[in-house]
Amino acid sequence: MPALANQRQERFCQLVKQGIPPFRAYPMAGYNAHPAAPYRLRENVRVKRRLAEITKGLAMKTRVTVESLTQELDEARELAARVDQPSAMTAATIAKGKLHGLMVERKEQGQPGDFAGLQSAADVLAQLAADLGPETAALLSAALERREASAPDAIDTTRDADSTLQ
Repeated sequence: MPALANQRQERFCQLVKQGIPPFRAYPMAGYNAHPAAPYRLRENVRVKRRLAEITKGLAMKTRVTVESLTQELDEARELAARVDQPSAMTAATIAKGKLHGLMVERKEQGQPGDFAGLQSAADVLAQLAADLGPETAALLSAALERREASAPDAIDTTRDADSTLQ
């Protein structure tokens, strides 16, 4: 799409692309200051289309992916190894593990003994319903049922162990 025919609208789009908020870009583009007008202009079909077009390349340049972050962490680890910084090497390895979901930070909530009286899954679900609502307890119950349904059958220890070798 070529530049907009309306020069003020085009200038507004270019300013917004540069990161200037619409309420500041509006008067800078040559319009009279107005509290709601910049946001109405931003919703104009032609302006919206132009903003999408000129910011598309910017979004592609700044795209961050798991792969790009992994590569950066690998490079950081190699640099730390070259300059003999074992703590930085460890930090890069830990960050990479967290990024890939191999390490999960857990945080305990509640006070010591909050779950001391709970003896069964039903007790836990009742406590959860009281604390977080019945919807949350129902979701956990459904997840537990799905997990139990998909778990492999227990090994039958009553069979003769040698019968499988024959």
